[in-house]
Amino acid sequence: MDRDELLKVLKQRPFEPFSLYMSEGASYAVKHPDPIIVTPRAAYVGLGGNGGGPAADQVVICSLIHITRLRPLPEQTRAG
Repeated sequence: MDRDELLKVLKQRPFEPFSLYMSEGASYAVKHPDPIIVTPRAAYVGLGGNGGGPAADQVVICSLIHITRLRPLPEQTRAG
């Protein structure tokens, strides 16, 4: 995935929660843009914590070249 493409999705308002899919099969629900830091080669994704808000319990490092797609989260999955 291109860095600028991911940043564009994170900055869109209103924010649309999405799942981030990795080449090895893992996926991560992104319910809020704050717990993600994007660098030139990776996205640091905060997981858990305050119902998907800005606090995180753990962080996964996702290499941008291994992000295969983003898909909108279903409505029932977006909250908490």
